[in-house]
Amino acid sequence: MSKKIFFIANASSIHTVKWVDYFVHKGYTVYLATFSKENHTACKNTYFLGEKGMDRAGKNYHYLLSVSKLAKILKKVKPDSINAHYSYSMGFVALLAKQRAGIEARFSVVCHGSDVLYPPVPFIVDKINRYVLKHADKIFAVSDEVREKIESLEIESEKIFVGQYGIEIEKEETLKDIDIISNRAYSSHSRTEFLLDALSELNEQRLKIVFILPQIEDDHYALLVKKYPSFEFYKKMEHARMLELIARSKIYISATRSDGTALSLLEAMYLGAVPLLSNIPSNRSWIADGLNGYLFDTKELFISKMTYLLKMNERRYNEMQRLNCRLIEYRADYQTQMQKIETEVL
Repeated sequence: MSKKIFFIANASSIHTVKWVDYFVHKGYTVYLATFSKENHTACKNTYFLGEKGMDRAGKNYHYLLSVSKLAKILKKVKPDSINAHYSYSMGFVALLAKQRAGIEARFSVVCHGSDVLYPPVPFIVDKINRYVLKHADKIFAVSDEVREKIESLEIESEKIFVGQYGIEIEKEETLKDIDIISNRAYSSHSRTEFLLDALSELNEQRLKIVFILPQIEDDHYALLVKKYPSFEFYKKMEHARMLELIARSKIYISATRSDGTALSLLEAMYLGAVPLLSNIPSNRSWIADGLNGYLFDTKELFISKMTYLLKMNERRYNEMQRLNCRLIEYRADYQTQMQKIETEVL
């Protein structure tokens, strides 16, 4: 009988798809419980925990109403391993359900970044995170910055595994007809307005600039479209289509205040969009300023480095592309990284 792995995660997220599908295709007996209304994974043993679904902006307090339901499922399935994504939300629900079910399954939690670095109501959520992570057998942290925050919650460093599940992309030569792309979720943390304001000072050059803004509300979207008519905006996009746009882009930008290792950054590096990023620890783990991309602290630095990138000669640009491609192949190959997760985490 194969090992039974039970995931509690957002079944419509590309992050969940990457984890779940790997173990399905490896022949494990895989189960998935979710608050999402859609399942994009290959898992057939899926349980939908609530009618309300999930709010991507947080405030998913209704998750707690499903603890009893999840506990009954866990008691019936008797998994060998339980893996929850995002500590204070699905991790908390998973732990409470495991305790109520009275089962001895190995319990692991994936901390993606936002759940520990900038949670809502930190005074309360930090306590929840500490409780969940202290009870975890293993914690998967997507960056050193996330690991440091977890350790600050008095969690044993031996339990923490720092890594990425990596990327697996069919790469083709593509015309670079988009100058700049940004695809971070719309929130104050992403500082989208900072980027738009800075780029508006450069757009006399008639640049093709694309913003993909998951989680943006309709009224905010309409305001941005009206205020920046020369930019191209999208509310949401299928992952394959987004990869196509990244591959067509020369420069990838992000201004997040703190972060895990963004999947979109790894994709941009592999697909040849040179990064220009906020100077935070997680980004410094991947980008050496001036070597394979650029980092900025202020609007003035962003504009000056963007101006340099736009004028960069083809030879230097190609050199950065090659460095990033090799780095991703070495540090973020999907199969290699998932094998480590299979051995070290689950």
